[in-house]
Amino acid sequence: MIPFQSVRMDLMSSKDVAKYLKKNDMVILPVGCFEMHGPRIPLACDTFLDLASVYLLAEKWKCLVAPPIHYTYPGASAPWPGTVTISPEATQAYIKAVALGLLKAGFKRIAISGEHGPLDAIIKPVTWSIFEETGTIMAHLNCIPVVMPEDLMKEEFGFAWREDLYLLGCLKLLGLEGVYNPVQNVQKNIEYPFKVIRKLRKFGGASQVPWIFKADHQHTGINKGMKYSDADRIIKVMKKAVARAGDFPKYLGQYQKEVAQVMKKKPWKSKKVWSL
Repeated sequence: MIPFQSVRMDLMSSKDVAKYLKKNDMVILPVGCFEMHGPRIPLACDTFLDLASVYLLAEKWKCLVAPPIHYTYPGASAPWPGTVTISPEATQAYIKAVALGLLKAGFKRIAISGEHGPLDAIIKPVTWSIFEETGTIMAHLNCIPVVMPEDLMKEEFGFAWREDLYLLGCLKLLGLEGVYNPVQNVQKNIEYPFKVIRKLRKFGGASQVPWIFKADHQHTGINKGMKYSDADRIIKVMKKAVARAGDFPKYLGQYQKEVAQVMKKKPWKSKKVWSL
């Protein structure tokens, strides 16, 4: 059986989607990236992470997942072999176009999911712009704190975050176990490529200046002691986290209704609007 077939919109027919829309209007749009993640990790790492995570969540929430957007602005990995560089402007325009396409297709609750670092700054203006133009609230969903919460990660592994472990579990969930060999005898930590970035952080500058990786390990790190069986451990964490996750589609729908009510009433036009 194909993993997550019941929630994958790309495997459904038009008739299947029409039937779904009669009872549900929620869809998740995964957004990844195609970039260098070190000497072994696949270029589509961010897409794999997001796909596996939203598939798990979609099964819980009983909603559909649209096909992913692979190519986005990579950021610091842009000059490295294999990375496909798309400008921030092109990334925003395409994500917005696809999201609006889903809206035209009949979906009303739309979450744009993306964990790749630059996407936080890129997706927010997209959701703001769509709201200004259409009045529709769309949400940016970041799966990392949902499927890999700090408490469960520390309970299982003793630390809160590791992208290579996360990928190992996601690949297995997607039926791609073996694509990434986690066994290695080198230890190199994640690091900023320029020391002055730490000084800029004091001014909020670390995320505001463009930067590039000078070494392959700086992005994800290279870690000794990993083994294939770690995939089962991270999947255990992810499934336990998903089981306790809240009802995101319900909350999104509730927020949309509350905002719509305010927009309809237009309190800013009332003669009694001012508190003083």
